[in-house]
Amino acid sequence: MGFLKELGQFAGEVTGKVLGGTVRVAGELTGSPFIKEIGNGVEKATINTGKTVGQLASGTYDMASGVIRKDNTTLDAGLADIGGAVSNTAIGVVVSAKYVYNGGKDVVVGMKDEDMERVKLGAKNLIAAAAVTTLAVGLVEVVDGVESMESAESVELIENPNTDDVTPS
Repeated sequence: MGFLKELGQFAGEVTGKVLGGTVRVAGELTGSPFIKEIGNGVEKATINTGKTVGQLASGTYDMASGVIRKDNTTLDAGLADIGGAVSNTAIGVVVSAKYVYNGGKDVVVGMKDEDMERVKLGAKNLIAAAAVTTLAVGLVEVVDGVESMESAESVELIENPNTDDVTPS
């Protein structure tokens, strides 16, 4: 279902531009190139998240459709999309982990060697990684939380007639 991929990418681009642009404006107003860099990172991360969510949604739809219609081609396409989404997520985690590792290493080595510039650089990289992750991932959690709240409010409890009261003897 190609439109789900396109919808995910579009949503990621719009959200990324709004969030990243807002952070960049804050960087512009404060005269901080560092904050502008964070804005760029937030935009890229959010766009990538949108692409991945769209790919996952498309794959899930195609996989279910393939199973229901007994169409192996559609099923395989769905599995490929889901595999691609998982792969993109894993690559993002590895890249983020390397970034955090290198920043942490700079802080530790800089402190050991009493190189305050290296400590500052490492701390800056750790702060940037944390900010981008918090803003990009936090947005997804907020959106998911709102959807979960809406679905929880619409749940209707029904009584199960197949239950028995059992008293221990």
